[in-house]
Amino acid sequence: MEPSQTNPFPKSDANGNLIRGDVAQAAERVKATTAQAIDRTADAAATALDEAAAKRDQWRASQQRLMSDAADCMRSHPLATIGLAFGAGFLISRLLGSGND
Repeated sequence: MEPSQTNPFPKSDANGNLIRGDVAQAAERVKATTAQAIDRTADAAATALDEAAAKRDQWRASQQRLMSDAADCMRSHPLATIGLAFGAGFLISRLLGSGND
């Protein structure tokens, strides 16, 4: 069996036209399309990061507000706070106890 004489990298098409220019144009189109896709992806990532930062700031403000409200409630009702702390501690000790009652 004789090896194939077909050139895997021809310099012209079947009509004798050079294909190097066509390949260069195709490569430029691919390059431009890829650059556009990268730019769109980078823009989307930047937008997502900005939104995440805004949500983080909102969550932190909400957390600070809840902590402040809880501290104010504990200051205004100290006996209830002590009672709740005692009850929670008792329940936790019963749940985590060894069971030697």
